Amino acid sequence: MLKRIGQGQTAEIFRQDETSILKLFREDFSEEAIQHEYDNARIVMELGVKCPRTIDMITMDHRKGIIFELVNGRTLLEEMMFKPWSIESRARQMAALHYQIHQQSGEQINQKQKSVMKNNIASAIDLLDAEKEQIMDYVNSLPEGSSLCHGDFHPNNVITGKEDYIIDWMTGTSGCPSADVARTLVLLKYGNLPKGTPMTMRILLKMIKSKMRKAYLDHYLSLSSMDIREIHRWVLPIAAARLTEWIPTEEKTDLLDYIRNQLQKFNTT
Repeated sequence: MLKRIGQGQTAEIFRQDETSILKLFREDFSEEAIQHEYDNARIVMELGVKCPRTIDMITMDHRKGIIFELVNGRTLLEEMMFKPWSIESRARQMAALHYQIHQQSGEQINQKQKSVMKNNIASAIDLLDAEKEQIMDYVNSLPEGSSLCHGDFHPNNVITGKEDYIIDWMTGTSGCPSADVARTLVLLKYGNLPKGTPMTMRILLKMIKSKMRKAYLDHYLSLSSMDIREIHRWVLPIAAARLTEWIPTEEKTDLLDYIRNQLQKFNTT
């Protein structure tokens, strides 16, 4: 029997042995997406970005899985929860790691940021066709970019210890750093912890999200000299694309309210 050590919306994490873990995906999860994670992890390692080494892909009980090397440490979110006084310093650490990722070329990554975004928006059943069309036209006006982007960068996807490791590269793309930062800001504002997370951690997260978000953004801007307006213009399509993910009803409602408020502003200007 494998010991489960974590779970999320798409997969369960099991301790395989003393040196490896198994990320076992839900039975109905996309095999193409699993392959993307396997391939992307290998590419980012070659680029010098620290992430757990991929060992093998397997099938167990009709479910696909990836075996990764076991890395020691806690996630940045866990560090913030256990040591609330470290929230701002850990958020700055997160920003520095994100900035380092964006210094790498994403040309080897098959997934293109805008293409993935547009596919997700087109699949968002909660949006009207007219809303999708308007958002798509807007996305077409935004830059392409060719930097390495994580696509789901948040404090639960950074393991920190003697070294820092970036995990969960399934959503890795070639694209614009400003869009990748916008995605992180959307997650830090609207996102929730996975189902099964203890209520105390959910409450703590709500309490610290605002401080975390501000410290992360301020430090990223100071490192990159990016204009905050470059980030803000991506928030609408990022929010729309997120509607296709397995997110709680409360978060989906908040995102829809934001999207429709933004579209209304567009229509009145």
